[in-house]
Amino acid sequence: MRVSWLIADSFNDPAVDPESLANIGSTWGSWRTWRAWRTHNVLCQDTAKARDLVTRAFQAVCNLYISQTAYNEVGRPAGVKLFDGEFPAEFDCAEEIIGMHLIAEHNDLVLLLGYDLTEPTTDDVYEKHKRKNYLAAFAGAARMYADTQWVLLDHSGDLADNFADLENITCDSYQSVLDLLSQ
Repeated sequence: MRVSWLIADSFNDPAVDPESLANIGSTWGSWRTWRAWRTHNVLCQDTAKARDLVTRAFQAVCNLYISQTAYNEVGRPAGVKLFDGEFPAEFDCAEEIIGMHLIAEHNDLVLLLGYDLTEPTTDDVYEKHKRKNYLAAFAGAARMYADTQWVLLDHSGDLADNFADLENITCDSYQSVLDLLSQ
């Protein structure tokens, strides 16, 4: 069974050891997750940040994925990996959705750390709209890769309505999954 971790930008749990994650499967996350979690596969949607990372030869310490557009704009650097497609600037956490698409191609099980897939609770119309777009994109990716099992770890609250009909998304505890997969 092929297993990977997808780490949300907001994930912060000192009880989770990056080495324990790596012993089970490869780790994926945005460039914001690399320092804390030593993610093997780092995603960067923002062209300016991609330029900064490439200037520092970040692709020498991890698998750096940038958009095809960014690749052309930062001088077609060697050693980076590419993804196609763009998200509008106001779409929060685009790397998380991009990661879902890249991971699902090569994994049977994706363990999701730090994700909140509950209904939006804000009264701000714009923030609610952005949140609903994110949930729809997340559910759409899970639906597209129905043969991949997505496991939300330590998720609190009920899943948003977008996920009601998805049999390939489940919830479990981090410790339970760690115990099971470390055997």
